[in-house]
Amino acid sequence: MELPLRSMLECRRQRITHVYFPATGIASVMVSGDGLPEAEAGMAGREGMTGTSLILEDDLGLHDVVMQFAGHGWRMTAGAFRSAMTIPAFRQRQLRFLQAQIAQTYATTLAFSHAKLELRLARWILMCCDRLLGKSLSVTHEAIALMLGVRRAGVTVALHELESRGFIRSTRCLIEVRDGVGLAASTEGYYGAPEAEYDRLLGADIRAW
Repeated sequence: MELPLRSMLECRRQRITHVYFPATGIASVMVSGDGLPEAEAGMAGREGMTGTSLILEDDLGLHDVVMQFAGHGWRMTAGAFRSAMTIPAFRQRQLRFLQAQIAQTYATTLAFSHAKLELRLARWILMCCDRLLGKSLSVTHEAIALMLGVRRAGVTVALHELESRGFIRSTRCLIEVRDGVGLAASTEGYYGAPEAEYDRLLGADIRAW
């Protein structure tokens, strides 16, 4: 099925009725509290899925999941997913994905706590390109600011810094990666460890650089 831009795949505090497996595009895991602003805690693309609560035998969404980059994929009912979880190989695969996603969330928490915005932005760009299998992102500064939980002006300054170092080319709604290796090195270690976990756990190196 098609997964249009900004379509809601899962809602916080609501029952999960379907699990989505994106083949293209990116679904963002958005966390927030009552009356608090949102920020992106994780993402799932061709390597992942939504509805992770079902893996742990719960059916209540812990967060909103929205398509940040449009794509297409497969959809499975929650009931069918529960039945499939009785198949040992399927269950093992989902548990390993969940562990890899936890590793990603831990790394995001570390970056949010200690990394400069420029490094967090570089990491985010790389993670998106990994999942989109490309070197360009069609995204606005406002959308990036929402994902990173910062002001739009800060995103603009950080993009200009990365562009001045020759890593990217940035326009109003487009980011093009020109030096992915250099961009990865510029993250000072905040990018790479979770990606290695995806490879170890799932046998699928998602890194493009």
